[in-house]
Amino acid sequence: MLPHPVLEVEDVAIRFGEVQALDGVSLRVNPGECIGLVGHNGAGKSTIVSVINGGLTPHRGTISGDGQSLLSYGIGVARNRGVRCVFQELSLCPNLSIIENTRIMHRNLGGFGWRAKAAAIIAKSLDLVFPNHGIDVSASVGSLSIAERQMVEIAMAFSDAGTPPRLVILDEPTSSLDAGLAAQLLAHVRRFVESGGSVLLISHILHEVLSTAGRIIVMKDGRISSERAAGEFTQAT
Repeated sequence: MLPHPVLEVEDVAIRFGEVQALDGVSLRVNPGECIGLVGHNGAGKSTIVSVINGGLTPHRGTISGDGQSLLSYGIGVARNRGVRCVFQELSLCPNLSIIENTRIMHRNLGGFGWRAKAAAIIAKSLDLVFPNHGIDVSASVGSLSIAERQMVEIAMAFSDAGTPPRLVILDEPTSSLDAGLAAQLLAHVRRFVESGGSVLLISHILHEVLSTAGRIIVMKDGRISSERAAGEFTQAT
């Protein structure tokens, strides 16, 4: 018997005024797979990500996870279910340290000694995703380069402070990374998927998607226009 999807949306529709952002989208994310999500700007990728991340409530359709219907689905429920998201517009607070930003993300890291715990958690994740990164986790985010900020935010999404990540959504995750750092990230994505995790990878760099995803979903005009195994796609089609 196949395992239940980590998360599944069925016949989801969202309208913003006169704009039909999503029009009957059904998508399932299984344990142990990386899905490539591609399409032109305005295709609906960001909107379906916001639904999966709990940021938007569909006007029509259902959301379920692990075989159970999720009637009251929002950001808190998504996070408690291990859904993590790294948006293209980075969201770290530049006036705070990396450790303090880690505390914001993992709100259960309260109490005595939380700084040491947060430092250990983010340092471990950075070491796993970006070996030899050279980032001091006590540093202020504002002192980091854009590439380092992106690395920290990605590492936070894969970090575990008691609720392990199960589905990590990466939106253009290599936009500020050089080729070496991008290769490290994609290698970690493959390891994460091999261990049973799930990744939704959004990228305009097609060779990254083709080399990392097992399944590719193409969106157009708020709908899924194509969905096939990655091996059935090429950079031309």
